[in-house]
Amino acid sequence: MLHHRSQQQFELARQSLAGGVASSTRVNKALGHPLYFERAAGCRLWDLDGREYLDLCCSHGATLLGHGDERIRRAIEKSLDNGAPCSYENADHAALAATLCEVVPCLEKVRYTCSGSEATMHCLRLARAFTGKTKILKLEGNFHGYHDQVMFSINTPADKLGAETSPTAFPASQGMPAALADQLVLVPYNNVELLAAALAKHAHELAAVICEPIYYNAGCIIPTAEFATALRELTTKHGVLLIFDEVLSAFRMGPGGAQEYLKITPDLCTLGKAVGGGYPLSAFGGRTDIMARLMPQGDCQHSGTYNGHPLVVAAALAAVRAYLEPGFYEHIRLVGEQLFSGLNQLFEKHHVPAHVRGLGARFGVYFAQPGIHDYRGALTHDRTKMLKFIAVAIAEGVYFHDYGGAACHHGFCAATTRADVAEILSRLERALVQMQNGE
Repeated sequence: MLHHRSQQQFELARQSLAGGVASSTRVNKALGHPLYFERAAGCRLWDLDGREYLDLCCSHGATLLGHGDERIRRAIEKSLDNGAPCSYENADHAALAATLCEVVPCLEKVRYTCSGSEATMHCLRLARAFTGKTKILKLEGNFHGYHDQVMFSINTPADKLGAETSPTAFPASQGMPAALADQLVLVPYNNVELLAAALAKHAHELAAVICEPIYYNAGCIIPTAEFATALRELTTKHGVLLIFDEVLSAFRMGPGGAQEYLKITPDLCTLGKAVGGGYPLSAFGGRTDIMARLMPQGDCQHSGTYNGHPLVVAAALAAVRAYLEPGFYEHIRLVGEQLFSGLNQLFEKHHVPAHVRGLGARFGVYFAQPGIHDYRGALTHDRTKMLKFIAVAIAEGVYFHDYGGAACHHGFCAATTRADVAEILSRLERALVQMQNGE
C-alpha cells in the first residue's frame, strides 16, 4: 500500500473533521483520499510514508516561488520578531499597495482580503454601489469563488447546460437561494456575438462583467484577441464595469498578470494565490473613482479583522519583490516550454490521446481533441482517463491534484529547474507506460 499512513490519517481525521478534511476539494479523487504531506522544500513534497514527489500542484498556484522560500521566511520572521500585531495598520500595507499599483495596469488603489472568494464578493458589491445597478454578467464555467452569487454555472453537467444563447444558471451547491440566479446574465466564453447581444439587452441593469481573463479553471483557455478586445470595448460602450478575476492569473506569466499579457485594462481586478507567496492574502482594486466608494471615504463596506494580517502582508511584499527580480519570468518561460513540449511529446510517443496547453507557470492536461475554447468544449475531456493518469503519475512520484477528473489547472514553481523538469518527464514516461499497459 503506497499511502498507508495517509489512509490511516484520513480515517482518524474523519472522526472530528467533516468529511475528514479542512476543505472539500482536499480529497484527491484519483486516490480516494487526501495525500498528507509532512514537509516540503522547493518543488518537492514528502508524504507521511516518506515518499518524495515533484510538485505539479504547488498549492493550487499559491506557491509560485516554491515551498519554504528563504525570502518569505525572513520577512515573516522579522514580522514575528516585531510581535505581528493583528488588525492594526503598519508601513508594509502601503508599501505592498504601492508596489501592486506600480506593476498591475488597472490598479490605482487597493484593498486586502484573506481569500479569493472574499475578493470577488467585495469587488462585486463595490461595482453595484458605484453603478447603482445589480445584475452581473458572468461567463459560463468561469469560477470566482465560493460565495452564493457566483456559484452558478461553474460545473454544470452536460445534460443541464441549456442553449448557448441562454445557458442554465446551474447551482454548484445546495443551500444557495435560487433567486440569486435572477441577478446573473450568462454568456459562453470566447463568443463575441453573444456577449454583444447580452450587453445590448441588459446594459441598463448590469453593474459589471466579471471573467477569468485566462480561463485556468478549465485547464488553460486563452481568450481570442477579438473576444478580449470586445470585453473592453463593449463594456465601455454600454457603461458596464469590467472586472478581471486574476486570483489565478496574477503574476503567472508576468508581473502585470493577464491584463498585461492581453494588453486589456479592466476597471477592477482581483488578485489572489501567488500574491501572498503561499500565505492567505488576496486583494482587489482598480480605478480611484470606483475605490473611493469604499468606507470610510465612501458608503460601501469592506472590513475584516484579518484583512492585511502583518504576517501575510510581509510575505506578499517579499514575494512580489521576488517576482520583479531580473530573469524571474525568463526562467518561468523556459521551464514551461520544456515541460509543456516534453509532455506533449510523451503523449504522442506513447499514443495517449491527450495534449497540454499552458501559459506561464500553470497548464491544463486535456484528454480530448485540440481546439477547446470554452466550458462546453472542456466537457469533451475524458475524466476517466484523467483520473487514471493522475493515479499513475502519483505512483511514480509526480503530484497532481484532482477534483474529479475534470479539465483543471496544474502548475510548477520558480524553484523548479530544467533538471527537475527532465526528472518529471522521466517519471511521467514510466507512468504513461503503466497507464497504457493497464497496470
